[in-house]
Amino acid sequence: MNKGWFYRNEIWFSEAFKKLPRSATDLLQCFATEISKKQKRNKWSVVNNGQLSVTQSQFVKLTGYSKSTYIKERNRLIEHGFLKITYLGGGGSGDRSLYKILICDDVPNEEQRWRRYPQENWKNEVPKRENNLIGKKTQWKKGQSGKK
Repeated sequence: MNKGWFYRNEIWFSEAFKKLPRSATDLLQCFATEISKKQKRNKWSVVNNGQLSVTQSQFVKLTGYSKSTYIKERNRLIEHGFLKITYLGGGGSGDRSLYKILICDDVPNEEQRWRRYPQENWKNEVPKRENNLIGKKTQWKKGQSGKK
């Protein structure tokens, strides 16, 4: 956490950013501080955008929010156009999802989705776990109250 990140005014005052709750901006900041830059010929460029990873446990430890807040706010950042999934992990231990943050100077304007929010959103890119059968067999049937 030796690094910092400054938001340009166009981000700070955008509709997409203004509609984010504090927990979402905190998560965005966590992703932003993962950015690594390299200087080449007096110009700085981002070298790891697209391979950014902030885990639930890192977020919980840094901010004190819950794991469910991480998921909810990550999804909100995707929907608002600040974050894009480049690899969806979760296949096993150490299999992390990777992300691209879309507020960097290196990201071309046409890829900066947050500029087009709320006219467009990216809710369809929010990951959903299919075939989640947990509790499926024990769900109440229609007309049952569970009382005997």
